[in-house]
Amino acid sequence: MRLKKEQIRKISELILRNLQEKKLITPRIPEKEIFESIAAIITGDLMAEVKIEDEARKLMDKYRVQIESGMLNERELLMKIKKQLAKERKIVL
Repeated sequence: MRLKKEQIRKISELILRNLQEKKLITPRIPEKEIFESIAAIITGDLMAEVKIEDEARKLMDKYRVQIESGMLNERELLMKIKKQLAKERKIVL
């Protein structure tokens, strides 16, 4: 999933606000630093997903003939490969 910087900022703000409202955190550092850390984690996770998708597309080239002949569904194969790569890397998609 690709998100714009503005969307990541909004999600980060919502997470921080929610944690504070539920008194799940007591900030010891400026909120801006917490916010930036949350945004960095989200961005890192999204980049990991993009890398997995790119690698899955490269692996799919091995099955191009079967995909083009209709023997394999491209979308289903992509999802299966991504799921397997994520599992191997212990990443939740």
